[in-house]
Amino acid sequence: MSSITILFLIIAQIILLLLLLLLLYWMVRGLFGIPWIRTNKSYSKAMLDLAELKPHEMVVDYGCGDGAIVIHAAKAYGAKGIGYEYLYLLVLYAKFCARVAGVQSHVSFHYKNFLNGETLPKADVVCTYLFPEVNAKLEPLLIRDYPSGTRVVSRAFTFPTLPLVKSVLVNGETIRLYLIP
Repeated sequence: MSSITILFLIIAQIILLLLLLLLLYWMVRGLFGIPWIRTNKSYSKAMLDLAELKPHEMVVDYGCGDGAIVIHAAKAYGAKGIGYEYLYLLVLYAKFCARVAGVQSHVSFHYKNFLNGETLPKADVVCTYLFPEVNAKLEPLLIRDYPSGTRVVSRAFTFPTLPLVKSVLVNGETIRLYLIP
């Protein structure tokens, strides 16, 4: 074998090993936290339409994953957005996706635990796709930091006491709109 072929095989093995480690990392984080499940464009659109998002409004997505909702809000609605995610690699990927979509100046992504008690950022619309027990921990923070009438949209999972305004069924999942009292 030539030295170029051997070098190519070594590089291919390194890339495969890195991909395997990344997959293992996501699996372990999913077992001990909230697994990442991408919110595709149909869910993003349904969530933002249900919230009646307007241009220049601020969207905050808690547990943003790859930033799909925030990026869609900026690109399709002319909104601004902030995403919070606890998987660092997903934050990097979200930033990359925002750059590719051309909305990097309208959005930001943070590697941060939003449940740490700090004041939450200003928002007109809050989006979540979090388990009910996480929504239950987030709800008092939302009530504490957001004014009455702030729209909260949740994919699939409920909030314990926020007033439900309306819901829609999208591909077998319920999208719910709540208002901060």
